[in-house]
Amino acid sequence: MSDDTDRDGREAVINTLRNYISDDITQVLDAAALVDSTATAITVLQAAFMVIAVIAFTLCFFVLWLSFTANVSENAWEFGVLRALGLTAAQVLRVYIYEAMCLVGSSLVLGTAIGLLQALTLTLQFNLFTELPFVFDFPYLIFSLVLAMSVLVALAGSYFPTRAFAKKAIASALKGL
Repeated sequence: MSDDTDRDGREAVINTLRNYISDDITQVLDAAALVDSTATAITVLQAAFMVIAVIAFTLCFFVLWLSFTANVSENAWEFGVLRALGLTAAQVLRVYIYEAMCLVGSSLVLGTAIGLLQALTLTLQFNLFTELPFVFDFPYLIFSLVLAMSVLVALAGSYFPTRAFAKKAIASALKGL
């Protein structure tokens, strides 16, 4: 059968073959239809994973915001000392943003490395049992989404809580008011 055969032509051939098969052990399947349905299922599953990732990062943003608000409140004296040493409010704000970016960057590198090692190990183990060739498809789309959302959440989660302290006078920041 040629590759450009349409669905109706494939079904006609499959039905003709099924008429000649008399036992229940032999089956005739339409591989092209199975590949199409699998591709559709993969697309829907990836879309669901992206929606879940967006929801998770929305929740992470609020947790990070609360964490940085507590961090800035606890380190109000440090904030005031940095301002008293001559750093502008914008420079101190950048220090806190750099801190958040360092935390997120190191987490991304370690998480990616650990995830890749785990995925490769499980894929190799699965291929060992099924005796299939090794194929590893990296999910670039969802990885890019997670990377971008991580950076945005780190920037916003550190900027907004620190911005409130940047507007205060140095003396009130030193007193923790």
